[in-house]
Amino acid sequence: MYNSVMTRKSKKRKRKSGASRGTIDRLFASVEDDLFSLAEEETGPESRWSRPRKQRISLRVDREVVDWFKSKGPGYQTRINRILRRVMQEGKNRARG
Repeated sequence: MYNSVMTRKSKKRKRKSGASRGTIDRLFASVEDDLFSLAEEETGPESRWSRPRKQRISLRVDREVVDWFKSKGPGYQTRINRILRRVMQEGKNRARG
């Protein structure tokens, strides 16, 4: 008997021109510094019992964004959550003030 597993072929993507890629790389470098500093700032140690409950979601994020967070080491989802929480808090503070 012949037993095979069907696999899906990946689609080939068109490459962008090199000139626009350099601009994107410079933009990523400047934004990367800002995001990394946000991810590194700690709000203080949270006890296991005082942390907010989390909800599992499915979120589509640009591949470059995920690759960048993963390149910083383990805990990339926690770093993404920390940055989103900081942005949320800043938005709330602006709305109050």
